[in-house]
Parts: sequence; C-alpha cells; structure tokens
Amino acid sequence: MLKNKLQQVLDAAHGQHEYRFDRDQYGVSEHWAADLAGDCEDFALWCRGQLDQQGLAADLVYCKTETGEGHLVLHVSGWILDNRHRWLQCQDDLPYQWISMSQPGGTWHTVEEQ
Repeated sequence: MLKNKLQQVLDAAHGQHEYRFDRDQYGVSEHWAADLAGDCEDFALWCRGQLDQQGLAADLVYCKTETGEGHLVLHVSGWILDNRHRWLQCQDDLPYQWISMSQPGGTWHTVEEQ
C-alpha cells in the first residue's frame, strides 16, 4: 500500500536526520543536497531519492508555513512527507500556502489555488 511505503521512508528519514542550517554546514545561506544532515530541502531530496529507488515519483513543493516561513516538502498523490511532522500528512490538512512544485525532471510551476 502506498501510504505504508511513504510512512516507512518518512520513518527512516526522521530516524536518521540531523537538522543543520546551511550556513552552519556549508557556509552559505542556501545549499540543496540529498543528505540526512541538513535542512528541509535536504530532507525532502533524500526522501525523494528513496522513493525513486522504489519506482515512486514524488514532487518537491515549496510552500509557506503558518508563520510565513519558506519551507520545502515532498508530495506524493496528496500525501506530504515533511521534516516538521513524524507522520505522513494529507496535503489538505496542513496550514501551508502551496507556492510552487517541481515535478520529476526539475520543471517548476506555480501551484494553482483550488
């Protein structure tokens, strides 16, 4: 079942991830790497790599949190993998403003309001 596979990847990521700011780790304000030591982008990229190995396509989604802070999560069929939540979240249940999405291949597009 898809939901179980997604939760397994999220569990593995949370079990191993160590949050680090890009400035502290790389000496720059923004750096993206599929790494278990890093910020939300690194977390999402690592999860996407794990899902890709299982043949599951996932989209990166840039959003604003409830505080207005920029944030990156991973989206698969309405489910969100997020370094801020240990459990798989339904996209519609999060208080995020969805800004843009990157589909496999790296093309970014604006998320349309529903």
